[in-house]
Amino acid sequence: MKQYNEQDVLKAIAGSYQPGFLQIKLTHSFDGGLGRFSQKELGTFLHEYVHFLQNISTPWGLYMSMVQYQTLAKTFAFIQESSQEIELPLRIREAELDRKWSIIKLGSGYYPFSRADEHLCRKIDRSKDIVVHRTKEQIGSNQFPKITLDISFQDGTMRSIELGAIIINESMAAMYQMMVDPTATHENNDLPYNLVQILCEKKFPNIAGDRRKLISICYISLFSMSPAEVLFDQLDYANRHPSVSGEVLFFEFATNSKIKSSDGVTVGVELFMDRLINMFKELLKKILDVELDYIEYVLEQVRVSKHMIPLLSVIHQEELTPALFESMVNVLGIPFTYNEDGQLFLPKSIKDPTKDSEDVMRLIQHGALFKHITSPNHFYCCPLKPLCIKSVPPIEKDECFDFPWEGKECPITPLTDYIGMKSKLFKWNYS
Repeated sequence: MKQYNEQDVLKAIAGSYQPGFLQIKLTHSFDGGLGRFSQKELGTFLHEYVHFLQNISTPWGLYMSMVQYQTLAKTFAFIQESSQEIELPLRIREAELDRKWSIIKLGSGYYPFSRADEHLCRKIDRSKDIVVHRTKEQIGSNQFPKITLDISFQDGTMRSIELGAIIINESMAAMYQMMVDPTATHENNDLPYNLVQILCEKKFPNIAGDRRKLISICYISLFSMSPAEVLFDQLDYANRHPSVSGEVLFFEFATNSKIKSSDGVTVGVELFMDRLINMFKELLKKILDVELDYIEYVLEQVRVSKHMIPLLSVIHQEELTPALFESMVNVLGIPFTYNEDGQLFLPKSIKDPTKDSEDVMRLIQHGALFKHITSPNHFYCCPLKPLCIKSVPPIEKDECFDFPWEGKECPITPLTDYIGMKSKLFKWNYS
């Protein structure tokens, strides 16, 4: 009989989150809700749920999604307007979009999940120091801060890693997960999951053992277009004021910090977030061509101006129980959630709870089509196929591979019909 170690078990119940398109994928059952999750399953779910909140409740997450939606709109418009054969995967190049993606790439930092890096050691040598380099990078007419870390690993190698929102997001979600499941130490994957904690052990020892505070500071850093710089500044401040709680740190930042908006006016964090959420809603409504429903509810729940941050207030409670986290999810809402067995949660309409929320369904369609036609995919298969074959009755057709907008009607065809894809010629570049 095959033996499984702890890492095998953690991998078996891993989840993932699709930024911008508000989707959580789990590999375990979620029938019956959070109350029936095991400790590990609850920790895994909360890890992905934190990514959802990072996405929809912070300026960094909202900005990244808005640029993604703008790219999606330009991509679909290109298809509508094209009179020639279109080569897939499709890459739309435009100066202003390229500038925005350059800002996102710099602020995101190192991406630790590329296939090219799968073989690299991720276990950090904690006996060695981490060397920090601060520089500036020019994007358009503005300079943006860049922080690079020289990190030693247990295989004897040393690599320079650009610190950014991706590592911050993963470290924050992993620490949140460990608040629920202390066994989820990710010890073989210090990069990215334990990097913020290890960095604090080296540079900010007064707060290195306080996960609540580190989670709060990671969250604060996402209220900026330069997450790495804000992370360092806030870690330094907290290290010099160790008696200040994570919640207080957040509200001090929200009260005292200023952000320059796109019109050049400097405003407070609360007002900036309110304006950004309103802009986000208008953009998404225009792209989806539908009145927002469930998504609007979620966005209204996460406004900083409500002076309530459940993501942080929950973990600052004395006793952390599944019921406490379930209450947070019930208040803030849950995105489209599914697993490989075809089990799914599709949010209901706030306006009519007997119906599925149309805005969520349209976002799923847009996300699936955009991913299919823009992402390298060895199988060129529609991302909705795993769900379609589990539907009753199952939906299967040869066109699911290559060109899913052809053939009989399926969940992707209403959008592709609207774009007019059946009248266009496409070819895949298989190189």
